[in-house]
Parts: sequence; C-alpha cells; structure tokens
Amino acid sequence: MDFGVTGKPYYMGESYQERLNKITDKTAASAFQEAYAKKMSGSTDYISTISKAYSTGKPGATTFEEAFPQYDVITHVGNANISSSRWQRNDFPFWKYFDKNTSADALNDWMPEGANPPQTRGDLQRNYSRIGSGRIAVLIPESLQKKMDADPAYARQIMAKLQEWKEDYDRWDNTVAAGYGYNVAEHQAGKSYVFDLDENGDVRNCTVTSSGKLTGPTEEEQRQFEAEQAKKRKRRVKYIRILEESAEKRKLQERENLRFYQSQFIKHDCFLSNFQRGQKYGNYKITE
Repeated sequence: MDFGVTGKPYYMGESYQERLNKITDKTAASAFQEAYAKKMSGSTDYISTISKAYSTGKPGATTFEEAFPQYDVITHVGNANISSSRWQRNDFPFWKYFDKNTSADALNDWMPEGANPPQTRGDLQRNYSRIGSGRIAVLIPESLQKKMDADPAYARQIMAKLQEWKEDYDRWDNTVAAGYGYNVAEHQAGKSYVFDLDENGDVRNCTVTSSGKLTGPTEEEQRQFEAEQAKKRKRRVKYIRILEESAEKRKLQERENLRFYQSQFIKHDCFLSNFQRGQKYGNYKITE
C-alpha cells in the first residue's frame, strides 16, 4: 500500500482529502468515500475482488504487459506534454494512442476549438466505440524507461504503483457503476485505459472508456438517477411518517393501558387491604 509523507495511505496517488476535494459530483464523492473505506479495511467484497482481479498480473512483473496480462497493452515511449485542461476535454483525441504507430508526443500540439462538447456527440461516440474493450495504452517518458531498463527492481516498483492506482480507480468507478444499477462485472470487462505517466511513474493524466463511452453516467442517466432518488426520498419520508403515526398510536394505547392497569392495581390493593381489615365484600369476609 502506498503511503504519503503524513504516513496515511494514498488513494490513486493522493491523500484522501486531496482526492475528495477534487470531486464535485455528490454521487461520485459518496462512492469515493465508500471505496476508500473498503481499501482501508481490506474488504474482499464483490466490487473489491473484481477490481483487484483486473489489476493483478505476473508476480514480480517488470513490464506493463506482464503487469496487466488481461489486456492488450500498447506502450509509447516519448515525451508527451499535454496539460490536464486539454486532456480532460471530451474531444481530446486520446483514442489515437491505441494505434501502435502513434508516437507519445503526437498530440502535444493539439489545441481545442470552442467549448467542451458533450460526450454524446456523434463523432465522439464513434471514436470511443472504435477503441473496444480490454485495452491499455501507456505513455512513458524516455527518462523513466531508461531507469526501468537499468534497474529491474525499480521497474517492479513502477508496475506495482500503476497496478495499485488502477485497482483504486476501478474500485471507485465500479462503486459508482453499482450505484447506477450497472452490472459491475460487465462494466469492468468493458473498460479500456490510457495512462500518461510522469518521470516518476505516477499517473499524470488518464482516460477510461467502457462499452464505447467515457466512464461515468451520461447527463440523461444522471437526471434519471436523481429523479429515482427523489422518488425514493419521498417514499422514505412517507414511510417514516407512517411509522411515526403508528408509534404515536402505540404510545397512546400504552398510556391508556397503563392507566387502566394502575386503576385496577389500586382497586386490587384496596381490596386486599380492606379484606384483611375485616371489611365485607359481597359474600366474603375475613377477619384477622
């Protein structure tokens, strides 16, 4: 497990708070907190198990192909230099990195035009779909590749670092997917990844697709989910009101029962006391 300078475990290369502060979507933030808790507890639940299985490779792996044998891995050694703001646009042509003939620096000069388009735009959907599933493209700086070639132990550390990062990401992403009702196994199997590493082997940029689209719900799915959650909240409120009304009725009935019992108890107590003192009740009389 990767630890930061504070001694606390990292998640996707950052501290818990650093990563959480970057998440603006409430559903994703809640899923992240759940995924983080699973990692810290060493959970072996269904989502964690699947996420780990797809990030586990040959023991002591020194190459990305060995680290991720479940995937068709393509590596590009070179000096990619792309800002996060450009990389995160929906129209950034990351899909070109799945072409073996594309160099690591091929998109360094790419510049966007206009506002960030929606993922649902026709040409983007076609490009996403062409990627397919079960593929990984890794951009490796020349300096990092040289250090790994010279030191197998260092190469193993880099492989382990990326494996952990991917497992963390998948645990979080699969938790989000489960919340939207997706089949987690199918969702995981349908993913493909592009990892842009820095000179220390840390993930600088990353894009993940699943079933022909960027991971995460579409705007329509998000609206549908929020509508369903609103209905559930209304049902919960109604159910709580019913419970409260039932509880109040039970309290009133219990109070009435208690008053009746107390009155009967007092009468009974007086009966015994008077009975013992020789008072006559009906056809019975007892003297001391």
